[in-house]
Order: sequence, then C-alpha cells, then structure tokens
Amino acid sequence: MDCKNVILLLGFLACFSAAAQPRLVILKGDKVITSFCEGDYIRFKRKDRDHFTAGLIGGLTKDYFRIGGDTTLIYSLEKIDLSERDNSGFRTRAIGATFIAAGTVFFLGDLFNETVINDEPYSANTGVITASALLVTTGVLMQFLNNDNFVLGRRKKVVVIDR
Repeated sequence: MDCKNVILLLGFLACFSAAAQPRLVILKGDKVITSFCEGDYIRFKRKDRDHFTAGLIGGLTKDYFRIGGDTTLIYSLEKIDLSERDNSGFRTRAIGATFIAAGTVFFLGDLFNETVINDEPYSANTGVITASALLVTTGVLMQFLNNDNFVLGRRKKVVVIDR
C-alpha cells in the first residue's frame, strides 16, 4: 500500500474509535440534559458521603466511573452539579444575578440622575425604591432556589452509553 491509502485507512479507523467512546448521559424523562466523556470535569455527591467530589473522569464503564483512584458506582450517585455545564434548562442562578444587578443599577441611576444631572438633593422616590427592592429581593431568592444541582430520582436518571 502506498502512503495515501495508509493515511486514509488510519483516518477511517480513527473516526470509528472516536465514535465508540462511552458517555455518561444525564436524562430527565426522555430528554438528554447533558453528557460527560472521559477527561471531562464532573462534580457530584454520592449517597454515602456528606460532601461533593470533583475531578476529571478517568474511565467509564456500564456500571461505574473513575476519578483518579476513586471508583464511583452509577447507582450510588445522589446529585450532580451542572453549574459548569451548558444546558437548555431555566438558569435560575444567572437570572437571579441579573435581577440583583438590575435593581442596583436602577437605584444608582435614579440617584445619579437626581444629584448630578438635575443638581438637586436626592429625595427617595417610593416607586424607584419599591421597584429596586423587588428586583434585588427576587434576585436573592432566585440565588437560593437555583437549579444547578441535578438530583437523581424516579424520572431523573444517569446512564452510560457507547456512542
């Protein structure tokens, strides 16, 4: 075989080997939320521990995955932190931070308008204070109610597939 055929054969085999890598898939019902491959960063909590474990996935099989020297069984997972992953769900934490910033900027904009532009002493407008306080309060509430932790349950599952 000449060099061109060898390169073509190696490229063909590389395509199939890349497609056969196992993936840790997060499912909600029938919808795929996100997936992890070997070498991806994952942060999770096991049922038998009180703290989160984080690291790079070193190996995936049908029943377990490895992070460094630690082996975690798939059925022992309790929560998976998805704050670092892109998903199509409603991002409560990011929207809450935007609400806090909007409430603060709204109040500071009114303060700047009254004191610098109109050159008058600042008198608190009840509408501005109410709207600003509602935005900040809603943002803080959304920070506490964030949905970045994927809690496994009856409809929420983790499976390993060969893809």
